[in-house]
Amino acid sequence: MSSLKRIGALAAAQEHFLAAPTSPLPGDLVRPVVAESWKRSVALGVDPQTEAAPLDMSESDLAQYRANHPLAAMMPLIRRLLTEDADEAGHIVAVGDALGRLLWVEGHHRLRSRAEQMHFVEGSLWSERATGTNAPGTALALGKAVGISAGEHFGLGARTWSCVAAPVYHPLTGDLLGVIDLTGEADVAGPRTLALVRACAAAVEAGLQLQSWPSKQFGAPAPSTVMPPPRNPGARLRLLGPEAGSLEVEGRTVNLSRRHTELVWLLASAPNGLSAQALDVALHDEGEHLITVRAEINRLRRVLGPSLLSSRPYRLNVPVRTDVSQVRRALAEGRLEQAMEQFTGSPLPGSDAPGIRSMTDEFVCEVREAVLAGGQVAVLEHWVSLSEGSEDAAAWQALVDALPANSPRQALARARLTRLL
Repeated sequence: MSSLKRIGALAAAQEHFLAAPTSPLPGDLVRPVVAESWKRSVALGVDPQTEAAPLDMSESDLAQYRANHPLAAMMPLIRRLLTEDADEAGHIVAVGDALGRLLWVEGHHRLRSRAEQMHFVEGSLWSERATGTNAPGTALALGKAVGISAGEHFGLGARTWSCVAAPVYHPLTGDLLGVIDLTGEADVAGPRTLALVRACAAAVEAGLQLQSWPSKQFGAPAPSTVMPPPRNPGARLRLLGPEAGSLEVEGRTVNLSRRHTELVWLLASAPNGLSAQALDVALHDEGEHLITVRAEINRLRRVLGPSLLSSRPYRLNVPVRTDVSQVRRALAEGRLEQAMEQFTGSPLPGSDAPGIRSMTDEFVCEVREAVLAGGQVAVLEHWVSLSEGSEDAAAWQALVDALPANSPRQALARARLTRLL
């Protein structure tokens, strides 16, 4: 099948999928990684007619943010490996942060001019949440290297492009730092370019590792202490279990109040930021509480430090990973047992904030659907042991079906199911 015919066939498959999201996609045409990303894009409310990515940063903000980003020191290495041959190879090199914001876009001049039409430029946001299926965003969502061919993108503006991307992790902290991407025409996405971008990411991680080692070779004076990790590697927020509200950031652990935990989760889920009005709606069922919201934001800024929280709109200046996002990533990768090991119940149970309740319900629904689809005994037993699954008749039925016939455990599960029906 020619490239143009394949793009047309994929467009038809996507149109059918959007009309009937639960219907099966043709497996010989739509790869599983693409199908799952399309489903996430729909769940995130991405418009498939999107022509261009949102612009997320002004030039002045971008310059300052970029200068402090851990990958800034690795750009000479990335340029040597990928950018120097970009004109001859016919590709664009993009480096983004952990939120999917493109910080550097270099390479083939003509292609970059064309790519500006879909806002594939420095300061634009290419997360799945912002633009749907695309190599940088999907690689960040899955935590592994991904190739997206022409026709597989979710948004209309990117469908004639192909791209490969690989995430970059800090070798000491394990924090997700960003993503390295190659974008171009149909021939860019393939095993060789995927291996190339994966190797570049590995080289960058090795370079970051070397930064932390004292130099003792060739007579160079060894520093008295090991160099610290690069600045702003990100933050980690716990939302599940007894440690909910614990935020690890800049080498320290902060125990947040319930309201501050809710604020950080809301802001972490909105890379473009949120206005005071939007936060008010997300935190309160009725009435206007703008003064209260602004006061809480000011208190949160004092707790986090002024450099981590911007205004107009309110947004976090570092990527924040949550244990909820880790569970989602494990589910997306098919690692159901590992996901359920981390899932101890609903995040922030008892929250009365509408926005938090909505995100919690969506997350728990995703977990439940994965549990039922997986049909694994251990996973089902874990689910029904939790308050979220203890009254779930469908889960108890799935457990009865999965257990050995006439076994004691099946008898207990059948008895519980009978009481529920």
